Amino acid sequence: MKLSPSPARVAFVVHLDGLQAGRAQPARADLARIQHLVHLFRGHHVPATWAIAAGCDLKLMQHRGLLQAGDELAIALSHNTAASPLLREWLRKRVAAMHTCTGTTVGLVAGEPIHLRNHAAFLAEQGLRGILSNTLKRHAENTYSPLPCGLWQFDTAVAIPHKSWFARLLPGSSPIQRIHKLTAKAETFLVSIDAAQVAHASTRSLQNLEKLLREVGHSASRAELSITTAGEILATLTATRISRPQH
Repeated sequence: MKLSPSPARVAFVVHLDGLQAGRAQPARADLARIQHLVHLFRGHHVPATWAIAAGCDLKLMQHRGLLQAGDELAIALSHNTAASPLLREWLRKRVAAMHTCTGTTVGLVAGEPIHLRNHAAFLAEQGLRGILSNTLKRHAENTYSPLPCGLWQFDTAVAIPHKSWFARLLPGSSPIQRIHKLTAKAETFLVSIDAAQVAHASTRSLQNLEKLLREVGHSASRAELSITTAGEILATLTATRISRPQH
């Protein structure tokens, strides 16, 4: 099922980690680059879903300029957090804390669906109806698929930086080239960005990201693609699922 035949729809998911209370903070240079990365999205008016790692201090992130009121957020779950017997209680508190701190109603979690399937009903009860998977799908027609209890799984079409050295050697595998190919196919796809890894890599990585955001913005201005968010895609999919006749 496609959401629409044209134009392509792209959504960005940015994973933010490292700003945790009581733990060592990122090096000053890395923190400055992470802040610059966030400002690139703000400056180019490109919306994103900000996936916040467990333990990140929300108030500190706001103080550092990484979060703003009304941002679309996702709760990022590591394997250890997802496997914890205290997961449900922790999620309840985290959802409430995010809403109190940012005014945002959280509807997304970032983690592996295989670790969360047993919690599908609970996630739905908490309003967490979208799972942002780390799975990279290079050839799938769309990067979303239905899960039990009205949930949806979103897979990554483009990962920044590349998850493996081998991927960097493949022809046409740069993020910009991948986005151009997916745009030509009029697909709905997610671009996942690990802010800490991009920041730690080099200043050139940020320059490449800015070039990508600039090109995406130009494509959007020419109506070649539409910039959306994972939350907006989820809302459309959920509405379509609810309106579908029951048999």
